[in-house]
Amino acid sequence: MALIPRPQSPGWDDVIDSVDRRLQYIGAQARLNSSQCDHRRGQYATLPTGLGFGGGRTEPGHYANSAHNARLMDEFLNDQAVQLVARFVDAGLQTLFPKLHRFLENLLEKILVDNPDLKRMFAGCCYGACHVNLLSAWTRPHQDYFNILFAMCCAFSVGNFDHTRGGHLIAWEFGVVTEFPPGTAIFLPSAWVTHANVPIESHERRSSIAFFMSSGLARWYHNGYMSDKSFQELATDRQLQSWKEARSKLWEVGLEMLLPDS
Repeated sequence: MALIPRPQSPGWDDVIDSVDRRLQYIGAQARLNSSQCDHRRGQYATLPTGLGFGGGRTEPGHYANSAHNARLMDEFLNDQAVQLVARFVDAGLQTLFPKLHRFLENLLEKILVDNPDLKRMFAGCCYGACHVNLLSAWTRPHQDYFNILFAMCCAFSVGNFDHTRGGHLIAWEFGVVTEFPPGTAIFLPSAWVTHANVPIESHERRSSIAFFMSSGLARWYHNGYMSDKSFQELATDRQLQSWKEARSKLWEVGLEMLLPDS
């Protein structure tokens, strides 16, 4: 787990304010159903974008939105301020966890080459997908178990709230509670660490962008561009044994990904 503070470079306050306005606009304009506003992560509006695999898909694809919300998310992806934040997040991961960064970047490139109809979410960012969490977002204790087990997901916070009194990130297994001010980024292995936010006041506003990589994409690539089900149906006994051994040692691979370059 690691926190990157708000950048002090000239112009970054304008970037963060622009991202905040973009997320306010999406929150005001989005057409949302009840499941998008009250879900296992909390009672707040959320929309996905980017690439994933699983949940009934037969191959990797874009996260689905209604035509109206898809237009909002396309505008979000094309927003120059949002793109700067995505590159800031990418640079943070590359600095802190260079092996993991190379793994995610290579995985994303392989998926895109194999599926030319798919679009990369952000140029210069190794994450395949993100959720935008809107307006008064604070989460219940949860794990994001559809993400790659050993990957560091990243949350970037914006809004107008007193970060000394609310919005803190809690990582339960680590025993950590940390302030999470607007304009900062936190890297967390969200697939296995239970995490949540401290509520904000009713008059305050807090949004976030949660960057992640679907574990389904990693399984698809590892299986030779097919699902677990298809691989197990087609594999020889020897291939299946090797596959099971590789899965049993996944925690070792993941630990190595989190170590610095030697």
